[in-house]
Amino acid sequence: MSTTDVLTLFVFMVSVLAGLAFLVLGDALRQRAGHRIRARLRASVGVSRNLARQKILADLERAQSEARRRRRRQAMGSLGYYLNRLDTVGQGKGSRNVLLAMGAAAMLALLGLMLGILPLSWWSWPLALGGVPLLAGWLAYHKMLERFEHGFLGQLPDAMDMIVRASQAGVPVNQSIRNIGEHFSAPLGPEFRKVGDSLLLGNDLQEVLDEAVLRIELPDFSFFSVCLSLQRDTGGSLVEALENLAGVIRARRDLRLKAKAMTAEGRLSGMILAALPFVIGATLFASSPDYIRILFETDTGHSLLGVAGVMLTIGVLSIRKLAKLEV
Repeated sequence: MSTTDVLTLFVFMVSVLAGLAFLVLGDALRQRAGHRIRARLRASVGVSRNLARQKILADLERAQSEARRRRRRQAMGSLGYYLNRLDTVGQGKGSRNVLLAMGAAAMLALLGLMLGILPLSWWSWPLALGGVPLLAGWLAYHKMLERFEHGFLGQLPDAMDMIVRASQAGVPVNQSIRNIGEHFSAPLGPEFRKVGDSLLLGNDLQEVLDEAVLRIELPDFSFFSVCLSLQRDTGGSLVEALENLAGVIRARRDLRLKAKAMTAEGRLSGMILAALPFVIGATLFASSPDYIRILFETDTGHSLLGVAGVMLTIGVLSIRKLAKLEV
């Protein structure tokens, strides 16, 4: 065998070995990359499963806690109903807000009586210390109620649209309600979350909706509950019914906003008339203190202040009632 043949054979063998090495290394690298990918997938799936398991356990724990609290409130009778109502309109802080308002009003009333700012006889002190906090608590409750109704009715049509889209995609209503509770903010989100938690415990949809209607006390939500109940009992297209109901609720909301805009002048006039006596009193006190001092230092002045306060309160409430249109 000549030298040329030996070189040729050597080059051929080296080429074959290099090709085999390239194939082996490439396959090893691919297997290693695949192994890493599979490991990452297994880890991510494991983490996802753990997160899903933890979320389900947290939902069950929250639902059980809510069910225990609901049973305790039901055992309280009327007191439990009012506590539930405060928690609903105050988004879990209603009782605290009302107590803070009543406590602050009681402290201000006591301070005013002790400093002589509220010129009342000693026998009327208990009436003032009891009536002023009750009035402050009532005002705080109605302020929270107005904020709750405005926010809930503003979000309800969007929640119905979400149920419509989910139903078109084949998602069950129970799951749609839970999704709304997770993705919507207060005040609608927490209420739907309570409904979803009750359904998670296996309660009947009709019973859960009836409890929600009693808790929320809004006609628009009652329509929504009736729509779901009728669709479950009689069948039919839930999508069409909810689309029509969402349109009706939006129309009612627009009508309420229009009525509020039309009565804005009356409400502003009422606020001006309510503030006018205080402005005039402050002006007289700055220019002629002797005229105003009579109201605070004589029995006749005390009586006049009491009558003026009662008349002013009645007038403000009357103007507020006349300027407010119920839609």
